[in-house]
Amino acid sequence: MRIVLDVMGGDRPPVELVSGGVDAARRGGFEVRFVGAPDVIREALAACSAREGERFSVLAASQVVRMDERPVRAVRSKRDSSVIKGLEAVRQGDADAFVSPGNTGAIVAGALFTLGRLPSIPRPALAAVLPSVSGREFVIVDVGATVDCTPTHLLHNALMGATYADALLGIEDPTIGILSVGSERGKGDRLVVRAAALLDKAPFRFVGNVEGHHLLTDRPVDVVVTDGFSGNVFLKAIEGGVTAVTALLRSSISSRVRLKLGAALLRPAFHKLRQSLDYQRRGGAALLGVQGTVIIAHGRSDSAAIVGAIDIARRAVNGKILGRLTRGLDGWEHHGG
Repeated sequence: MRIVLDVMGGDRPPVELVSGGVDAARRGGFEVRFVGAPDVIREALAACSAREGERFSVLAASQVVRMDERPVRAVRSKRDSSVIKGLEAVRQGDADAFVSPGNTGAIVAGALFTLGRLPSIPRPALAAVLPSVSGREFVIVDVGATVDCTPTHLLHNALMGATYADALLGIEDPTIGILSVGSERGKGDRLVVRAAALLDKAPFRFVGNVEGHHLLTDRPVDVVVTDGFSGNVFLKAIEGGVTAVTALLRSSISSRVRLKLGAALLRPAFHKLRQSLDYQRRGGAALLGVQGTVIIAHGRSDSAAIVGAIDIARRAVNGKILGRLTRGLDGWEHHGG
């Protein structure tokens, strides 16, 4: 297996991202190909006590797509960027997957231009695997690829999310819910109500509406369907909530000596809680609906988060997610969807 890692587009320096790629390759026994400025990559490899060879290689790219650039303009004008070069390696069969913590919009646009859409999928979607208090993971799709959706888009998101949950998490015939403001039938905006009516008629185990505050605690479904705008807001709210709770605990404990003594005993429990709810450690989000395996990591990903993102890519390739999505879509078309 060969996975291409973009080390130029994230918020962290390339050496941090290269370090994650090196760790992932050493743990998994596969090849990681780093795409970006060759001199920068080789210097980072040396800092990680690694070098080009059987497990590590360099794919040269002379341009970088910045986080603040307009996605479509960037991918059209920067054909030698690390994003485009990495995607081209997947298209040409030189890599099994592409992982990047770069500009999400540019990666989505670049994947559509370079790899193309899967048949019958009108818009791609980002599927993230999130933890719950129970320890059981669930999938939420879309978390940022397509912000303006139609009910039909959400129907396809459900199909892709169910296939992804089966391939990646081993959940056969997963339950599906739609993110809304209330769990009662008929609650939600026009998009949610119309999409729920479509999902009711689909060959899925659709259980109805689910609310955001139940997902991490009760985990009512295996797959949560939403549009890219709401999904991205939900994902960032979780990220901010975990950070806020951790900071509040740290501040409260540091202000009192007695609490410090208790905290020393509870530190392992706090660490376990943070690790279990930190979705970044679970890896990146898979871009579903394009003809290739593409994983988008958080822009602030550190080396540990990159290891997680590469692991998602490895699991997606091993789970043959691309072929399963294609077969699932064919079956859906024959069903009359």
